[in-house]
Amino acid sequence: MPRLVSCRAWKRYERDVFARDLAASQLCSNIEQLNEKSADDLAVLYRDVMTQPLDKHCPVVTVCRRPRPAMPWFDAQCRRCRDARRKARTADRRFRRKRTDVDKQVWADKLKAMREFCEPKRRSFWRTTIWANSRNS
Repeated sequence: MPRLVSCRAWKRYERDVFARDLAASQLCSNIEQLNEKSADDLAVLYRDVMTQPLDKHCPVVTVCRRPRPAMPWFDAQCRRCRDARRKARTADRRFRRKRTDVDKQVWADKLKAMREFCEPKRRSFWRTTIWANSRNS
């Protein structure tokens, strides 16, 4: 069942523009005034000053997330598969961010390792399922 989730539109975030707005904020411009404030006042000021540019540069958006069906063969015994898949996804994100040949090779190696761990389990599951239902058209 789909559900609505609130998150920030981080693709709109620009580090340089955010840093410029932050440098012009109350936190960075009048440092002497900060000495007179209590810790609670500083915490509120920090939250407000950080939230305003974030709301401006990468606002909160509501998106509809649909749960994806789990792989039927992926069970609690697949700890090594899960770890390998997590490492492959991490390497994938790093490659997409950096775009270097080294990261691409690391990603390919992690994918290969994931397939070596997961493929026998998947193949065994489907063979067993097909055999168990072989008389049921």
